[in-house]
Amino acid sequence: MKRTFKYALTAVLGAVMVVPAVAQDNFPDVPENHWAFEALARMRREGVLVGYPDGLFRGGRPASRYELAVAINAAYTNLRNITDSLEQQIKGLDRPAPAQGPSKADLDNLRQALTQLQNEVKTLKGYGDDISNLKRLADTFQKELQALGVDVEAMKRDLGDLSDRVGRLEKRRPAVDISGDVNLLVLAGNSRDGRAGLDVDGRLNGVAGGGPVGLTRDLSILHEGAFTLAGTNESGPTWRGTLVVGNMLGLGAFPNQSELAGGLPYGEGGSDVYLQDFAVKFDTSLVGLKFNAEVGRVGYKVSPMMFQRIDNTSYYSNGRWDNGLYTFDGAILGFNFGAAKLDVFGGKNSNRFSVNGTDLNPIADTIQVDRSLGLNLNVPLTSNGNLNLAYLWLDSDATVGGINRVNVYGGSVNFGFGNLKLEGGYSATTQSLNSSNVVDTDNTAIYGKATLALGKLNLLGGYREIEANYVAPGDWGRLGILRNPTDVKSYEVGGSFAVNNALSISANGEFFESLSSAAKADKYAVNLGYAVNTSLKLNVGYEETRFENVVPGVKPLYRWITFGAGYGLSDSSKLSIQYQISDISNEFMLGGAATRFTGGLLSTQLSVKF
Repeated sequence: MKRTFKYALTAVLGAVMVVPAVAQDNFPDVPENHWAFEALARMRREGVLVGYPDGLFRGGRPASRYELAVAINAAYTNLRNITDSLEQQIKGLDRPAPAQGPSKADLDNLRQALTQLQNEVKTLKGYGDDISNLKRLADTFQKELQALGVDVEAMKRDLGDLSDRVGRLEKRRPAVDISGDVNLLVLAGNSRDGRAGLDVDGRLNGVAGGGPVGLTRDLSILHEGAFTLAGTNESGPTWRGTLVVGNMLGLGAFPNQSELAGGLPYGEGGSDVYLQDFAVKFDTSLVGLKFNAEVGRVGYKVSPMMFQRIDNTSYYSNGRWDNGLYTFDGAILGFNFGAAKLDVFGGKNSNRFSVNGTDLNPIADTIQVDRSLGLNLNVPLTSNGNLNLAYLWLDSDATVGGINRVNVYGGSVNFGFGNLKLEGGYSATTQSLNSSNVVDTDNTAIYGKATLALGKLNLLGGYREIEANYVAPGDWGRLGILRNPTDVKSYEVGGSFAVNNALSISANGEFFESLSSAAKADKYAVNLGYAVNTSLKLNVGYEETRFENVVPGVKPLYRWITFGAGYGLSDSSKLSIQYQISDISNEFMLGGAATRFTGGLLSTQLSVKF
């Protein structure tokens, strides 16, 4: 309702709205795919807009002052109806209870009435600016309103009274805000020609009972619900926490939020509960230096090349899993030095278990990281770019291969020149035993990238070089089913083109060479997207990676073809369906050469936010 009212004041009272003439059921001259279609339909249902006597909206012509006065009066009447309804609801709740006590039906009716009232009050709280705009419009169009028989002075008094009521309502905010999401993920794999498939996460598709099967046998139904509670106070410390319930954790489902289960089929984990995050934020000072602090179970990332959690769920879209943050029990301190900001972050990265004993998102590369400490400095370079510098200490309680610490350090820069954007970075890692370096050669990574926007056409080109002993816990790419390749240099070219408002195409190629051998790899990807309407979007994708001189006598080939559709059921819910065909020859990353995989994976996700 609030969105409707805002449209009434901005779109309708904005003097001109251009709407092409195509017959529809709303106003016959408003097309269904127009950006304002739903708003106009709601305003017509609620009496804010009535159109012309012939039933048309006529959005392509300027509105006269008298027509705008009619719209102002309709908006005012609509707002009065809302507040009158609220008053009647409040009076209805003020009735005395029956002498014999309330029945279950009475309590149910009261609960429904309170819920409805709460929703109406929540909507009304956002009307403060709109009421002020109506008061100004009433002054501007006073003569035209009087010609309509409207008591303008009474309207102004009513709007002033409404403004006071809204101001009082805005101060009566609930102490806790509740939000969250519920997700249902169905994964069904199938074999083809008696062979299992293999998806981009290295998971087997179409396997059950030790043999190849179809979609109905290799079926996993995963679900997860998250409930975020946050304080609503506008001064003093604020807090926020997210509790998650579901069956997505575990070796059969996903081992955790930061590792892959390569070579295994999907399965359903046991019902589990975990705390994704819980933190208190406040401003304070230390030895005269002001800073902000976030303390508790917090999350942080620096950049894909240095410190960022991988996306280990390519077929499941969810912010908690895909945001790249490593969570830890500790703190993030932010210090501002003019426009520059320094973050100091650190805490415990291991043994943050779910109820079933799954570590949430461990950092495990060369070592299992138990504690981390980091510095991250961001310096703006005018308004067109920025410089980022970071240093991290990652420590383990155990010594593996004579190593119990990894240090990561480096920086990145990006800068824009009109349509041209340049970015690049350098970083390095050292592997140590306490304070003594063990590995500090062949340990660097550099990259550079340029993107150029030419209207509907976007072009990119880049170069990367990542040495063999570079072991940062980042997420810088995938080659076949291999994540974060090292001992490589690569050249990248690509681009995207918007054919029209509905159709777009993108293509990318990256060409790899080993820094220490004759091994090579070429990766190609093409994607076609089509928006049928504002709710339904279709896509087709093709990806191919070819290796040479990796396995003697064979040329591994990874190929995936993907068909997908996404449908917006509402503003807060979405249904996604995707089927991916795999065709892989001479697979070598899972421990076997000359291995063939042909199959597919059907993934369906229903996501609802509240």
